[in-house]
Amino acid sequence: MQPSNEPYRFLAAALAIVLMAAALLAANAARAGDEGLYGPAAPPGSAFVRVFNGTPQSIIDARIGPEDLNEIPPFDASEFTFLPPGGYDLVAGPVKQKITLQADRFYTAAIMNGKVQLLDNERYGNRMKALVVLYNLAGDAALSLKTADGRTAVVEDVKPNASGQREVNAVRTQLALYKGAQRVAQVRPVTLERGRAFSLFVAGTPAQPVPVWVVN
Repeated sequence: MQPSNEPYRFLAAALAIVLMAAALLAANAARAGDEGLYGPAAPPGSAFVRVFNGTPQSIIDARIGPEDLNEIPPFDASEFTFLPPGGYDLVAGPVKQKITLQADRFYTAAIMNGKVQLLDNERYGNRMKALVVLYNLAGDAALSLKTADGRTAVVEDVKPNASGQREVNAVRTQLALYKGAQRVAQVRPVTLERGRAFSLFVAGTPAQPVPVWVVN
């Protein structure tokens, strides 16, 4: 009589189950590690929003719906947070306003003069170019971002309380703000990198604009 192979089949099956369980545990651990390092991934159809503090004082208490934001220094912006599309209460210090967010959009809620200006931008995904966005929050007329000599426009004729953007090559460049042909402010030099968005917020007043870079 030939010995039965059943015990060996049972051991092989048990070993396969153990190996599969170990692989699943390793995958879950790696995923948890990634979320700890990079943060959780946004579900498809999320809306993205950040807050720009266009005032000379820090915003200590800021939140959008259920999301609490860290302290936002003067003339700086929070990181983007993602939320399901819908309506939310935005609270930033004494300022409170309802905002509506749509899917797959990137929003900047600018806090200036006790009010919220909600600006809407499309998703950016070109890894071969840098994105430059100009936010004209303190102008009484259209502003343009040009090379320092005024010869080449990077982002042109952005109206007050609006934004404009352009994809550009990755370079280090000296830029300036212009109102028509008049240069109104020098801009801190920045190295434009591929696959990143460079937001230039113009806060302050028309007489004394404050240009600030925020890089994402």
